[in-house]
Amino acid sequence: MTGQALTGPSVKGADRAGGSPDRALTTLLRVLGPEGRELPRDTDELTALWRSLARDRRMLVVLDDADCSEQVRQLLPGASPTAVVVTSRRRLTGLPGARTVSLDVLPPEDAIALFVRRLGAGGRADRSEIADIVRICGYLPLAIEIAASRLLARSSWTTADLLKQLAAGGGRLDELRDGERTLEHVFALSYHALDTEQRLVFRRISLHTGMEFGPHAVAALTGLSLPATERALEQLLTRHLLSEPTPHRFTLHDLLRRYARSLSEEEETEHDSRAALERLATFYTCAADRADRLVHPYRSRTSPDSAEWTTLPEFDDVHAAEQWLIDESGNLSDTLDWFVRNGPERQLALAVHVLTGLLDMRGHPATAEPLLRRAADHWAAVGDRGARARALLDLGVAHGHHSRYEEAIAAEREALELARALGDPELEIECVNQICIPLWQTGRYAVMRDLQKQMLASLLQIGDKLQIARSYNVLGVTHLHLSEIDSARHYFNCALTEFTAVNNERGIFSTLNNMAELAIRTGDQKGAEQAYRKALSLALRRSDRRELATLRMNLANALIGLGKTDEALSLAQHSLDFFRTVGDRRREAIALNRIGRAHRAAGRSEQAIPLHVAALTLARRINAAGEVVDAAYDAALAHMDTGRAAQALAYAKESCQMSMQIGAHAEADRAFRTIAALQGNRRPTAG
Repeated sequence: MTGQALTGPSVKGADRAGGSPDRALTTLLRVLGPEGRELPRDTDELTALWRSLARDRRMLVVLDDADCSEQVRQLLPGASPTAVVVTSRRRLTGLPGARTVSLDVLPPEDAIALFVRRLGAGGRADRSEIADIVRICGYLPLAIEIAASRLLARSSWTTADLLKQLAAGGGRLDELRDGERTLEHVFALSYHALDTEQRLVFRRISLHTGMEFGPHAVAALTGLSLPATERALEQLLTRHLLSEPTPHRFTLHDLLRRYARSLSEEEETEHDSRAALERLATFYTCAADRADRLVHPYRSRTSPDSAEWTTLPEFDDVHAAEQWLIDESGNLSDTLDWFVRNGPERQLALAVHVLTGLLDMRGHPATAEPLLRRAADHWAAVGDRGARARALLDLGVAHGHHSRYEEAIAAEREALELARALGDPELEIECVNQICIPLWQTGRYAVMRDLQKQMLASLLQIGDKLQIARSYNVLGVTHLHLSEIDSARHYFNCALTEFTAVNNERGIFSTLNNMAELAIRTGDQKGAEQAYRKALSLALRRSDRRELATLRMNLANALIGLGKTDEALSLAQHSLDFFRTVGDRRREAIALNRIGRAHRAAGRSEQAIPLHVAALTLARRINAAGEVVDAAYDAALAHMDTGRAAQALAYAKESCQMSMQIGAHAEADRAFRTIAALQGNRRPTAG
């Protein structure tokens, strides 16, 4: 039989409430039934007649704007070749054999095409203006259709006039009208179908500035329990007032957000909104603290104020905690900005401490360091010496990551003095560990060794395996730079054993990285490559991009020694790009030097020279002594390759002098051999 399309209400019915099943059945039967026949009045009889007439017919039936599954169920044709398409503002469940397709907003090109098709032929359209119009409409088909209808209703208007009107309205929903319909009225139909709790959730979500959010954050905004919040979110999803792009991560369309915000402004007081935002900011601070304790278990903590009124997310392991921090990084950044604007100062100082890792990853010391200093000043003003010491540690880490080593050492020394005055051994341990980093970066290996050995003696009495492992690892680095290879190997092996015993992945791959460096120094390039790749395989499960970039840059060094210069160049270049992005000038200098080494190993010493010189210039500027040693030595070799003996001699002497100054004996020896070769007009054997 020839197919016949039967349609109920048109697409314009989207701004009306759905009709009753009896009414829809009557409409269908009047199309199919014999003329003059009186139709039954009972719903079951109407349904039976409809299914009888549809049994042998091949049709497409469109049921538009259905309100619920029960309403649709009575309109299904039963055992029939007829196909039924149902549209609804809700997700309909419980329909036998139904296949659900949720429609998202249109892609930009399709949105433009819809507007143009609705507008028809005429000279009033400009494509770039249409692109802006559909963007303001949020690529929502109904909003686009209404906007086009409004333009059609104003014969003197062009797309420029419509765009100006929409833009002048600041994105207000009441600008999306065409004389008969408004988008706000369509949204209101769905909103008024919600119960009290669901309406509260919908309104409060509009206060959240993030693109995505989880149920715990919504519970904080509303003050509802987590189960009640999750039930309300499920209903908002069912009614298409909310989207769930990934499991348990929600988002609100821009136009719906504007509508919800207008409702919040109308139905709630400013005090209610402020209290909701305070709860949200406190929630993010406390949840981030819980996650960071798993990610960085060794940090000495200033605990945020408790939030007993809300439920915090549970994390099964360190990877789940890291993933949460990644997913919520934008919202955590917004939280910090909110405290900066609204205070109070104590809450800002607590948030800065919890989110110091986020501040560091922003890579902008001009933004991060004033906040860290502000936190330290607050704790000094209120007389909390422990919190001030921890804030100074945070500030010192930021200084160190941005190659301001003397400032880092000064901040961490002050923190160490406070810890000792307080008699806080946990805080003192962390202060020693942190101060050793800029001491290492500036080549003060002997001072670093003495501090660590004193601390290790105390740790062995306490029996803290994690801190003992960290101390072993740092001592290994110290002895390695002092060219005490056997001692370095001993401490690295001890560190690896202890980190493995406590299952600390970060410590394991950090130690493997250092053992790979030891392998390079002893000529075992293959062993170094294997250790670096193993470290990378563990680090890839983590989220710290700085650590990943460092490991890739170090692997590049091993690959250069194995002649794998193409892979080495790629790894070092990607690391260089990252370190420049976050403002890590020391590692930028290392990456530049590694790229120069790769070019020299590939026989391109002329290309290597400017890279070594740039690395050396940067290392001098930031007083990174170890990097001055390496870059000056590599610059000497590259100049020697190209026949520039005088320049090579000057760079070799600089490397030798700095090596002797910091006690790097192996580096001093290699530079001395190069000087001797140059003065005797012989090439050195060391590379």
